[in-house]
Amino acid sequence: MARPSCKEALLDAAEAVVLESGGARVTLDAVAEKAGVSKGGLLYHFPSKEALLEAMVIRHIGRGLDQRRSIAAELPPTSDRELRAEILLLKLRESQDRFSAALLAAVANEPRLMRSVREFQMHRFHAHEGPEFNKRALLLLAADGLFLMELLQASPFTREQREALVEEMLRQVDGQASAKG
Repeated sequence: MARPSCKEALLDAAEAVVLESGGARVTLDAVAEKAGVSKGGLLYHFPSKEALLEAMVIRHIGRGLDQRRSIAAELPPTSDRELRAEILLLKLRESQDRFSAALLAAVANEPRLMRSVREFQMHRFHAHEGPEFNKRALLLLAADGLFLMELLQASPFTREQREALVEEMLRQVDGQASAKG
């Protein structure tokens, strides 16, 4: 098994600090201590707290993309496979809410860090352009809205209602596919 790179180990330590202390309390000193390196060693790889947080955001986006690809790879090769994977990802996101919420808190005071998120969203929605774009975009927005409400602990839905909403989104994808054919 390959050893993680130093940067990956530092990002792992930063994630642990975020989960233990909350996103707003991430400090370079805490991350260096958690990683067992000097602050100078941390600064060699991440010259600022902003650089560290940006790397965490990018890695978190990458993990989501990997999960989305993995889900899509198991689905039949249809034109709606990617959209279906986006919605099915909601079933996995529940376990990631704690870290996502803490990371959101960490970047909330650094609007520049949202640049990577905006770029990701721009590419994500651009990938769904075409004759059914409005329907696809609405389904993506519904999935994102459900995720964000849960992330912010503002969701009014029971587990059963949530599951029914996800299933309805999937039916909408299927209805969209059957309407085309």
